[in-house]
Amino acid sequence: MIIRKWDTGMNKIAHYLNTHMLGEVIVSPAVLAAYSTDGSVLQYTPDMVAYPRATSDVRKIARFSWQLAEKGHTLPLTVRGAGTDTTGAAIGSGMIVGTMAHMNRIFEYDGGQKLVRLQPGVTVNSLTNALSLHGTAIPELRWDHQLASIGGSIASQRSAIEYVEQLEVVLANGDVLQTKRLSKRELDKKKGEQTFEGEIYRKVDGLILDSADLLDQMVHNDDRLDHEGYAGLEMVKQKNGSMDLTPLFVGSQGSLGIISEMILKADFVNQSPSVVVATFAERSSARDALDVIDDIDPSSVEYVDGKYFEAARMAGKTYQFYDEAKEQFGSVAAVVIVTINDFNERTRHKKTKRLLAKLKPHGAHVVSDNDFLNSDLRSLGSITYWLLNPENSDLASPPVLDGMFIPLERFDVFADDLDALMKHHHVALALYGRPQDELWYVRPLLRMVTVADKQKLFKLTSALAALAEKHGGSAFGASGDGRIGAGLRIELTTEHELFKKLKDIFDPNGTLNPGVKHDTNIRDLARQLRSSYDGPVATSYLAKF
Repeated sequence: MIIRKWDTGMNKIAHYLNTHMLGEVIVSPAVLAAYSTDGSVLQYTPDMVAYPRATSDVRKIARFSWQLAEKGHTLPLTVRGAGTDTTGAAIGSGMIVGTMAHMNRIFEYDGGQKLVRLQPGVTVNSLTNALSLHGTAIPELRWDHQLASIGGSIASQRSAIEYVEQLEVVLANGDVLQTKRLSKRELDKKKGEQTFEGEIYRKVDGLILDSADLLDQMVHNDDRLDHEGYAGLEMVKQKNGSMDLTPLFVGSQGSLGIISEMILKADFVNQSPSVVVATFAERSSARDALDVIDDIDPSSVEYVDGKYFEAARMAGKTYQFYDEAKEQFGSVAAVVIVTINDFNERTRHKKTKRLLAKLKPHGAHVVSDNDFLNSDLRSLGSITYWLLNPENSDLASPPVLDGMFIPLERFDVFADDLDALMKHHHVALALYGRPQDELWYVRPLLRMVTVADKQKLFKLTSALAALAEKHGGSAFGASGDGRIGAGLRIELTTEHELFKKLKDIFDPNGTLNPGVKHDTNIRDLARQLRSSYDGPVATSYLAKF
């Protein structure tokens, strides 16, 4: 039986936990309403919100939920950072475990190894600023919301494995697991322990052994970025018999355990990169230019649909280079932003010069930080805000599928299919992309207050997922599949059956973020669809993909 929010027992549970925790458990209707939405189009009102102050608090919450489940009462736990997740993974019934209120400390930084130890509620912006004092950064975080939590970024993105050294995870029963690579001998010893952790290692090892052929196939197809399920399973056990569970928790969206502390690997970065912005009248010209841009090995490339700039102009923002390009071309199809981050100033200058020369034949209007202040060009990072939060209150730009993986060689055909999709559904679609990573974000402009546009949202989502599959990509290339992905799933493949078995190993009572990655259908999503949409934490900062 799932505990419902109208049960009077909610106040008793909150009172009991408040007596035993350092942090707080809140049942105020205003707080519950504030935590009922995240960056997705869904809405779930929780029964209570907990603000743990330490790992010990998280353990008490998990243990309490586990004990309730053993008695036949389910109190779901949804861990949440800033709530920027666009797949519905940061909302749910039961209890929200909010990490940002108190668990937001950076404990220490080892300059020799460039390792930083911190709690999950630290924001991307806070960590970036702290590391910049040492001339380092975690480059992969540059794409995240600046006020997103580090814990949320790690829990949502499989790619975070590139910078995660070690995790402290609270398991479903309240035990604590410290991830690291165990040698074959250490693994055998761990499997012999008569604890929940020992049971997890035994069962995961057995699952890997029983699924060897399927995992080999997953490794073979790993060039196809896919965050569905627990794709990190293929990385857990090495041929030498060693095992590390870290890849399972990275990208699991809080459905296998609750990350309570982490050690991350930073790297030296140039704090003052060079920026080149190329504006194109035709999308095809922008696509052709991407190949020559790649030749100079830039640190990052962003493709921005002209619709984003038009939305910014309607809000009163002005960009001199864009106005000049529009006067020259009449209309702008796309803007490509290139960042060159080499440490050597001479190298940056040479690369910039080469790039400007390479872009000439493509008919682009080009500016660099030689033409404008570098800070002005870098402020383009917030350009997506204006379409995510339109000035017209009747319109919304909700996430459909954020971060689809589409191979770059298929981009032209994919973009043509997008045009056909727009015409078929009579809707404008704005495209943003990271060509180097082959990740693309599509946002429609809809009136979410109308039944027709709500229905259109799900049709678009399903159609885009089919397009991704058609072009050899995946619907969830940048982050986890969450509730949206689980709801879109029409059939359970052998991979999904494997992932469900893995979920049952870590969460046998179904208390950790139920409905995320599993056990949700399109009807469930339709019932939880909200009638209006604002970009995640739109009032706090300028959102960026």
